[in-house]
Amino acid sequence: MGRISVEELWDLLHQEEEGFNCHDLAEICFSEEVTSDHTSAVFRALLTDSIHFKLKSGLFYANSPEKLKQILIQHERQAQKEKELAEGSYWLGAVWKGEPVTEPENGERYLRMLTDFCLFGTEASDYQQIKKILAMAQVPVPQGIFPLLVKLGVWNEDENLYLHRFGIQEDFPAEVLDCANKIAEDLGSDGGEWRGDTREDLSSLSIFTIDGPMTRDYDDAISIRPVESGVEVGIHIADAAAFVSPDTPVDLEALERINSLYLPDTKVPMLPTMLSEDVCSLRQGKKRLATSLLVRFDENDQLQDYRFALSRIRVQRQLTYSEANELVTVEEELGRLYRLCTRLRRRRIKQGALLLPLPELRVWVNSNNEIKIATLDRETPAQLVVSELMILANGLAAETLAAKSVPAIYRSQRKPQEIVIGEGTDDLYLNYLQRRYLSRAELSIDPKPHSGLGMAAYTNWTSPIRRYMDLVILRQLKSVLRGKPPVYTPEVLDPIISRITIGQSRTLQIKKEWTRYWVLKYLERQQIKFVDALVLNQGRRTYNLLIPEYLLEASMPLEEGRGLNPGDHFRVEVVKADAREEVLKLRMA
Repeated sequence: MGRISVEELWDLLHQEEEGFNCHDLAEICFSEEVTSDHTSAVFRALLTDSIHFKLKSGLFYANSPEKLKQILIQHERQAQKEKELAEGSYWLGAVWKGEPVTEPENGERYLRMLTDFCLFGTEASDYQQIKKILAMAQVPVPQGIFPLLVKLGVWNEDENLYLHRFGIQEDFPAEVLDCANKIAEDLGSDGGEWRGDTREDLSSLSIFTIDGPMTRDYDDAISIRPVESGVEVGIHIADAAAFVSPDTPVDLEALERINSLYLPDTKVPMLPTMLSEDVCSLRQGKKRLATSLLVRFDENDQLQDYRFALSRIRVQRQLTYSEANELVTVEEELGRLYRLCTRLRRRRIKQGALLLPLPELRVWVNSNNEIKIATLDRETPAQLVVSELMILANGLAAETLAAKSVPAIYRSQRKPQEIVIGEGTDDLYLNYLQRRYLSRAELSIDPKPHSGLGMAAYTNWTSPIRRYMDLVILRQLKSVLRGKPPVYTPEVLDPIISRITIGQSRTLQIKKEWTRYWVLKYLERQQIKFVDALVLNQGRRTYNLLIPEYLLEASMPLEEGRGLNPGDHFRVEVVKADAREEVLKLRMA
C-alpha cells in the first residue's frame, strides 16, 4: 500500500463542491484494487490531518483555499502557544527556584505578559496563556507574580504599580525635553526678560515665598506694603503661560499629565524641571516674569480695590512654613498679613465657609529607603496666610472673568447634605463625620457658588507650574490684561474640563494609595504592635476605624471589639501589616 498524500488529494479536489466517501477517495489514492484496509487508511489520514478536509454526514469535503489559510494560521498560533508554554514555563520556573538559566529569545514577550497580568489580572490581554505558563512553572498565582518580577529585575521591591496601571511616565519624551530646553536657552540664566513684553517692574517690592522645605517649584509669592489709608497686598504668580504656549509639545504633555504628582518617594512634575524648578520658578534673587494681583485694604482690612498686572518681580526671601511661623510675632509685615488673613477667614465663615481643621499626613522616603512620618498642623499662622491669600486671588480671578464674560473653568460646591459641626470644631471624629456629608466639588464653565469656601464664584490660577487648570485660567486672565480675544472658547474648554476631572481623580487615588503603602511599610518595618484607634462608623460585619497617629483608615471585624460606638477611642493590636498585599489586620488590645 502506497503513501497517502493529503496535500496532493486536496490539490485535485479543492475546486469540487461535492463530498466524497472513503472508497471514492481511496480509488484516487491507490492504483491497486481498493479494500477495507485502503478506505480505513484514507479515513485515518484525513482525520489526522484535520486541515485540508472536513467530515460531514459521512462524506469528506475539501476546504476552500481561503478556509485552508485560516486553519493554517490557527494551527500556527496554537503551535506558537504550545512552544510558549514549554519555553516560558521552563525559564520562569528556573528563575522562581533561583536556578541559573538563560533568557529565551522571546523573553521580552513573557515579561510583558507577566507585567500585564500583575497590573490588570483577569483583564490582561494574554491572561489565559500566562496563567498556564505560571501553573506549569509552579509559580503561585497571584501572590508569586510580583516577587517573580522582582527576581527577574523588572521591578524593585517598592515598585509603584499605580503609576504603571495608569500609564504615568516619570520621564519626559525627548520631543518635550527638546522644546523645554529651547525655552530655557532662550531665556538664559535670568528669566526676567521675554519677547519684549511690556510689564510693570515690581522687583523693588519686598516679595517672599512661603513653602515646604522640599519645595523647588515656587509658583506663588507674597508682598505687603503700606499705602495711603491702608495696605497693598501683592499675590504674585509665576507666569508659566509666557513660556508654555498652547499646543506645543510641552503644553500637550502637561495636558496629558494634568498636574504634578507628589509622592513619598518621588515627584512626577507636570512641566520639565528646567522650567518648573528653574526659569518658571520664583527663586530667590532671580528676576522672574509674573502675573500679579495687587489688592488694597483700608485700615479696617476692608477690600477697597484690586487690579491684575503683567509684572517682573524678584523674590527677596524664600521662607519655610516653620520660619514664617516664628517671624509672625516679631516681624511687622508678616504680623500685619496674619491679622488681615484672620479677618478674611472670619468673613468667609460668615458667608457660609465650612472649615474642617484636619491635620495633614506627610510621608517622606529618602535615598536610603528610610521612612519618616509626621502629621502637620494646617492651621498655623503661615498656613492661614498662604491659604487665605490664594483663596482670595482665585475668587477675584473668578469674579473678573465672570464679569467680563471670558470663558473659564469654575470650581463649585453645593451646600452639605447636613452640618454636624460648629465653628472652630477640632474634634477629629466630628470632622471626619462631616466629610461624609460634603457635596462633591464640580468643574464647569458656569460660575456658581463654592459653599465649602464661602465664595460666590471660584476658579484656580495660583499654581500654573503644577496644575493644568491653573495654566488655562492664567492664559485667559492674560488675554483680558492684554485686551485680546480669549485663548479658549467654551467649546474648547468642555473637553479640557473632562480631562482635568479624570486626571485630578487619578492623582488623588494614586497619592492616597501610595501614601497608604508607605505607612503600612513603616508599620511592617518598625514592627509596631499597638496603636490608638478611633471608631468612625460600624458596618454590618466590621468597624471602620481611623488610626489618628498615621491618619490611616482600616477595618476590624465586629467580633474583635463588641460594644464599641462611633467616636470611641481605644487601643488596637496590629496583628499583621503587609504593604504589598495591602493588608492591615487589627484586633482589640
